[in-house]
Amino acid sequence: MTGEENAAITSERLRITGIIMSAEGRRNPELALEMAESGLDVETAKRLLAKAPPANPYIAAMDREGQIGLSAATVDVTSDPKTARLKELEVSVAAFNAERGWTKKAQS
Repeated sequence: MTGEENAAITSERLRITGIIMSAEGRRNPELALEMAESGLDVETAKRLLAKAPPANPYIAAMDREGQIGLSAATVDVTSDPKTARLKELEVSVAAFNAERGWTKKAQS
């Protein structure tokens, strides 16, 4: 293999990788692969992929809604191990009771 052939192969691999592994390409891998196989240059393919809807509906929803903050019960770990363990048990028991519907009714 000559140096020119080796350079051409390397250049082609970099072009294909640039399309498939770009953020736009990862949003729609099948379309990215088609564009890479068609011979499009990286910048054109990325521009077109950015305009295409994501292949995964979850990703489309994340693009539309943005990141969400999940809130869960957290345990406040202090320097006192007994207090930390009691708080951990309190959270665990509350979750257990709520899961089974054994929560106390609010007093009116």
